Amino acid sequence: MYPNWVYKEDRGNEMKKVALITLKTLLAVMLIICFILLSSCSYSAKVGKKCTPGSTEWSYLWFVKGDSDLSKDNCD
Repeated sequence: MYPNWVYKEDRGNEMKKVALITLKTLLAVMLIICFILLSSCSYSAKVGKKCTPGSTEWSYLWFVKGDSDLSKDNCD
């Protein structure tokens, strides 16, 4: 599994490096898959403080389907 030139003392460090590379690769693949799946969603995200008409609800992050009348102007 390890080359002959890797000393026993360094095998632990070598395993940590391999595990870190594998973890980074797995994370990158998972992010790409999530992006692909979410890009075909019918919902959109609105970022920034927005309010519903009449200021009954407000949030900094909204997930809305289709058109909405969320606006910063609705906030009091």
